[in-house]
Amino acid sequence: MQGSDRGNWKPYAVKVVVLAGVYYGAAKLGLNLAFSAPSVTAIWAPTGIALAAILLWGYRVWPGVALGAMLANGWTGVPLYTVAGITVGNTLEALAGAYLLRELADFRASLERVRDVLALAVLAGAVSTTISATIGVTSLLVGNEIASSDLGSVWRTWWLGDMGGDLVVAPALLVAATHWPYRRAPGRLLEAAALVAVVLGVSALVFSQSTALTFVVFPLLVWAALRFWQPGAVGAILLVASIAIPLTENDLGPFSGHPPDDRLLLAQGFLGIASLTALVLAAVITERRRAEEAVEYVAGTLQESLLPSHLPVIPGIETAVDFRAAGRQHLVGGDFYDLFQRDDGSWTVLVGDVLGKGATAAATTGLARYTLRAAAVSESRPSRILGLLNDAIRRQSPDQSCTVACGRLEVDAANGARVTLSVGGHPLPLVLRADGRVEPVGQPGTMLGVLPHPQLADQTADLAPGDALVLYTDGLTDAYAPGRIVKRAGLVAALESCAGRSATEIASGIREAVLGVVEAEPRDDIVLLVLRIPERRAGPHPR
Repeated sequence: MQGSDRGNWKPYAVKVVVLAGVYYGAAKLGLNLAFSAPSVTAIWAPTGIALAAILLWGYRVWPGVALGAMLANGWTGVPLYTVAGITVGNTLEALAGAYLLRELADFRASLERVRDVLALAVLAGAVSTTISATIGVTSLLVGNEIASSDLGSVWRTWWLGDMGGDLVVAPALLVAATHWPYRRAPGRLLEAAALVAVVLGVSALVFSQSTALTFVVFPLLVWAALRFWQPGAVGAILLVASIAIPLTENDLGPFSGHPPDDRLLLAQGFLGIASLTALVLAAVITERRRAEEAVEYVAGTLQESLLPSHLPVIPGIETAVDFRAAGRQHLVGGDFYDLFQRDDGSWTVLVGDVLGKGATAAATTGLARYTLRAAAVSESRPSRILGLLNDAIRRQSPDQSCTVACGRLEVDAANGARVTLSVGGHPLPLVLRADGRVEPVGQPGTMLGVLPHPQLADQTADLAPGDALVLYTDGLTDAYAPGRIVKRAGLVAALESCAGRSATEIASGIREAVLGVVEAEPRDDIVLLVLRIPERRAGPHPR
């Protein structure tokens, strides 16, 4: 045997031995509850252990199942050939269950899909367990351990006991192996401790009273599934089982008054249904969460594609932008901005707001941004650029509209800059002068996409060193409307307090002054774009 083979053989042998030992220990506990016939019990955890082991470790560990089954049943006093038959049935049951799940259901052990939970219940819990029940009961009949008249009841007990193992024990092991370290669910440690205490207390009450109160357990299972997902669902079921089975075996609780096997089967049936319910709920929650994450990722990627990845460096100009998308993360915002250079060396600056949110707004945002870029190649007048966008919106998105402030910026390294602005239904940009005065720039125009010939005009303003041009969307003033609306006077006062600061400091100062420290999510998107002419630094004086 080569070295690599020996290295692979050791962990395999450990898995087989561990599986055999765990199977044997669980089997001995289950066989303590065998009443009507040897080797037949209504509580049979080894079925779930064997299925989970083969699903997680592969078909090669089947000798562990066979060894554990043979050792466990070898001490029940049944003939050797009966033990052999039971061993074959238990091993084939586990192999068949794993095969059906893998080949027919594309099974995922994490149980995060509803289809996986249902496949586990049907293919493993209901179908594969018939193999062990049929072979095992036949072996007992051949060995004269049961009478032919008891064949049906013994088969039922065997089958339902194995099904319980697949519905209660197998999910717990699969989830424990695939969800570690259990940090994805929203529930936290203190809440988990409270849940454990409540589940144990309520289970002890329910299964110690003859009154039928089992329905009280289900709200706790819902709590576990909602807050702790699959780990919470299987953990809660195991806690309930740890109370229900011993008390039911001692003829206490809502299933008391029946023969031992019957009352244990009733308890096992309740646990199986409760487990299936909690796992389906947890799967629905995780499937929804995965869908939301996918949509959020797509929305985030789309939002990024509708905005510049970064502001370009303009010689002689300081730039800063603050963009915040409002609403749920999977809704793409309608606010946009852009800043790019024309062939003649001038710069085009844009800030716009598309009506609405979501896919329709995103489509219009993309249309607006790229139409404006294309129009700026051949048109130098901002009013004409906005006119071309108006035509494009009415032609391609007749039900949509938007507001835009479009400016042409010509930078003069010696004297500052000149900006020519046209405003289509948008809040007028503001100029913060070096001495602290604030002046609106531009003339109010018509919202784009509404009229075939909107009213648009160009207005020019000079920016001296120390001056700053501020463009924004109405989300800045209406972020917390209707409870709080910032009026123009408040915005002007906030801007006046930022005189002499850099573009970045002006953007952060306006944001803090206007939005404050309100922790509520803003109701509208926010764009705040600042372009500032830095003060000229005095050079060294000649001697």
